[in-house]
Amino acid sequence: MKRIVTYSLLVSALSLGSCTKFLDTSPTDFISPVNYFKTETDINTALAGVYDVLGKTGTYGRTFYFDNDQSDEWFESRSTVTTGLQISNITTADGTVNTSWEVLYNGVSRANLFLENVDKAEMDAKKKSVAKGEAMFLRAFYYFLLSNNWGDVPLRLSSTSSVKDVSFKNTPAKEIFDFIVKDMETAAGLVSESSAYSYNSRITKTVVWGILARVNLKMAGAPLKETARFAEARKWAKMVMDDGSHKLNPDYSNIFIKMCRDEYDTQYRESMWEVEFNKLATGGQEEEGSIGSINGIGNTDRNFGYSYGVPHATETYYNAFDPLDNRRDWSISPYRYATVNSVPNSKVLFTSAEIYNRFSAKWRREYEIALPKNVGTTPINFPILRYSDILLMFAEAENEVNGPTQAAIDAVNLVRKRAYGMDLNGQVIKSVTLSNQGSGYTAVPTLTISGGGGTNASLLPVISGGRVIRIDILSRGSKFTTAPTITLSGGGGSGAVATATISSATEYVLQDVGTKEDLREAIRKERSLELGYEGLRKFDLIRWGIYQETMESIANVIRLSAPASYKFAAVFAQNAAAERNLLLPIPSSEMMLNKLIVQNKGW
Repeated sequence: MKRIVTYSLLVSALSLGSCTKFLDTSPTDFISPVNYFKTETDINTALAGVYDVLGKTGTYGRTFYFDNDQSDEWFESRSTVTTGLQISNITTADGTVNTSWEVLYNGVSRANLFLENVDKAEMDAKKKSVAKGEAMFLRAFYYFLLSNNWGDVPLRLSSTSSVKDVSFKNTPAKEIFDFIVKDMETAAGLVSESSAYSYNSRITKTVVWGILARVNLKMAGAPLKETARFAEARKWAKMVMDDGSHKLNPDYSNIFIKMCRDEYDTQYRESMWEVEFNKLATGGQEEEGSIGSINGIGNTDRNFGYSYGVPHATETYYNAFDPLDNRRDWSISPYRYATVNSVPNSKVLFTSAEIYNRFSAKWRREYEIALPKNVGTTPINFPILRYSDILLMFAEAENEVNGPTQAAIDAVNLVRKRAYGMDLNGQVIKSVTLSNQGSGYTAVPTLTISGGGGTNASLLPVISGGRVIRIDILSRGSKFTTAPTITLSGGGGSGAVATATISSATEYVLQDVGTKEDLREAIRKERSLELGYEGLRKFDLIRWGIYQETMESIANVIRLSAPASYKFAAVFAQNAAAERNLLLPIPSSEMMLNKLIVQNKGW
């Protein structure tokens, strides 16, 4: 995928390591603005530096979808871990928190310096205006992340040349969010249309509109509770929908397979804004994250795709899915890798009792094509904003303003139809039955699926005692209009006969939803099913004001239902339920240097 500029240029031209503290915006190793910001190349390089913050370990390289997304969807599966943000057992000196704070303020610093000097460059006026809009939006977005996670934080909107200027007061979150909205709305009038780029790592109008919907939903919820903002969230989400540039990919799994393969979906453009990662042809790192490495299906085979497989699904999250929801067995692994009959990386299905063993599996390194595959890092992009999120944000805001309405229900049903393979009037394979188990099978027979008009179904015969005793569904496929034909051949035996049944066209859509409160709960559940493991669940639970009770509940479920080997995770969930975890601690290093800043409650 295309990048704004090569990051190696950025490192030499736009290094922003701080001299004395994170908020000092003029480090000694930075090229002087007097000698820089003269040409379009200078501007592009500096703008890449503002973008670069998105891919750091402390942001979307790892922290914002793993360490700092503790929720009811997953748990840290390593019982040996005793401290860390991902188990909510930290101090104000925690390195992960420190890094995220530093990185985000570095992003603010880069944007400030860029915006103060961009007009010095001699370049096309339209291109300059677009660059301004992107930098303005990114600065506002970094403050969105800062205030989401730390609440009242210093609002710094200009650079400084003094190393003595290190003390800044906390700015109330209300003021920060008002600034965010104002700058994002201004940026929306400056940035390019989404059609301007053949890739999705650049800020476009639909991206700004979509994030404005997210920002306004946050403002409507805790802690600000400005409920009038629901109407604003509805407005911005509707603008994206009316624009028509983005659609749902009919195949849910294909969204994430394309990310693993480094392909941009120009047909549907569902993934609206991604953090760009990349690998050099030599195998070295240009900019790589941990997508599929820290998470993903656990595997130690470096060539196939090494994954630590740390996040495991909770039973509560697994059971929230209907068994026919295609998203369940893509988001949560239905299988593990193992060597079977001397064949490495064979897919072995988990048993019905093995729920806590299952991995978060949206990004699977078996689909990664950039070689060689590294152990700790991958070039897989991370999606900050998808079109399905737009539909669900519109549904939530519409319901709060006018609900329950058919418009809100229709938006949810677009997402649900795709989940069950029905978005194009097609269905999924609901079940496979055996009318004859056959005999004489010494190996697993080859299974062929033909007809029915559908795609992407995957079935696995299981043999025992020379017979085919069942057929497991690995993927239910999508877009079937009639039941496909199942054919079994080979394996040394004969006689096995299987029949597939598909779902109906309407059985999985929302219809009579009842009250506004009923629809609200349905939308909240749908957000988790659709957007799980994408760094949004904790954010949602906090703005809905139910984070603590949710983590208390999941702790109790783990105590009661988890196998003995996983009961330790109840402690992690209980840690997260503490009130102080609604916000992160301001790093102790910042507290020591900044004499005006006030620590968050409980820290």
